[in-house]
Amino acid sequence: MIDPHTKPDGELYADYHRRRWGGDGWTAPMKRMGRAEGAPYANWKIWPNTHHASRLLLEAGRHGLGDAVIGRLYRACYEEGENVSRKEVVAAVAREAGVPNGDEYVLSGKGTDELAAELANAATSGGRRVRAAPTFELRAGASPALAFSGARETDEWLSLLHEAAEAAKPSAGA
Repeated sequence: MIDPHTKPDGELYADYHRRRWGGDGWTAPMKRMGRAEGAPYANWKIWPNTHHASRLLLEAGRHGLGDAVIGRLYRACYEEGENVSRKEVVAAVAREAGVPNGDEYVLSGKGTDELAAELANAATSGGRRVRAAPTFELRAGASPALAFSGARETDEWLSLLHEAAEAAKPSAGA
């Protein structure tokens, strides 16, 4: 979940950002990167509570449809101005993405305990706490994982990949 303390029905974009961070300036680089990739965040109205969307993602993953669902959720939230906090909206996403009985799954409330267990595991994974979405770990060979979070520019990705590759190289004296 992006922020489990978001109100159950989501919050207006501007209100949430003012309350949480004093404004939405932090989204400018993300929106710039999104525009370059064809995802301009053109109609982001609601900061969603992602409980129902996260439950659907667990179910979609069992059917190999996680990517289709996440893409549709992003379009609904950021481009179409839909409130993906609402079960009915998430159920429609499940139907559109072809998740077998996904709409019924979302509307039933199933998966809440499984989601809680997954979130608890992510929060303590490997002794590290995941505090932001997205969070990535690069692991190369026996070297320690390189962890980072947030949207990154292409040159930052290349630098991080290079750093992980260098860390994985055997020592000169080994």
